[in-house]
Amino acid sequence: MEQPSSGIRIKDAMKATRRGGFTLIDLLVSMVILGVILIATTDLIVKNQQVANRQIVAQQAKEDARLALLRMSELFSGAAYVYPGDQLLALPDGSSITTGDSALAVLMPWGGPYCNDGGSAPYDPGSVNRNSYCAVIYALDERSKYVDVLGANPKASDKVLVEHVIKWIDWPVNSLPTRDFSGMSQITGIVADSVAANHTTMEYSTGSLSQVTHKPIDPLLLSAHETSNPADAKALIDNVSVELGLKHRGKPLQTERRNLFARAVPRSAPPGTGN
Repeated sequence: MEQPSSGIRIKDAMKATRRGGFTLIDLLVSMVILGVILIATTDLIVKNQQVANRQIVAQQAKEDARLALLRMSELFSGAAYVYPGDQLLALPDGSSITTGDSALAVLMPWGGPYCNDGGSAPYDPGSVNRNSYCAVIYALDERSKYVDVLGANPKASDKVLVEHVIKWIDWPVNSLPTRDFSGMSQITGIVADSVAANHTTMEYSTGSLSQVTHKPIDPLLLSAHETSNPADAKALIDNVSVELGLKHRGKPLQTERRNLFARAVPRSAPPGTGN
């Protein structure tokens, strides 16, 4: 009997394969298509995640800026003295800060949440610090100085907003307070990280309440050449407009602005006496 040729057997096998499933070529094509779909899907997921991360970082930066200015506003509202701009202040660690566009300094009387003895009896009426003040200074500084606290972050800018709290300051009645805090106790903390220096300003208002309404200003706080114009006073019942910008590298800039208002300046009696 005549046997079928090998060529016929191969063709029959291929036909049977087509009838019964996929060929190797079909599988390879399917795998390539599936790979393209997976790559496109993965790329879409990654991009969506990047957008979400940017939004989260931006929202966090905006919230950080808001909380920083809220703290400054609360503290500023209880200040008894606002250092005017261009004042050179000597800090306890030997460094110095000049008030103005990038630094703000105030004096807080003893007895408030930001100026007390601490411990179990922060507001003891018999405290030896009852007639003293705390200086609170906000200033821009290099982030590298605080990397041990903040940690390394390649996306953060090189500036931070720092709060210096200095205790205890004697302010004799009817006199200008000291600008030299050498040898005093100091606590330093970070108020905001990744600050955009060119979008952060502290502007002393030329239309403050004291200047507009001409409220009484202690003569000793007026400049020597002009003793009647509140605009020439060395310290005022003033307000300061602060804009704080935070920016991480590759992320959008977030800014917050707030007007800070202070109360009585000057005073004629020590804190705690009702004046």
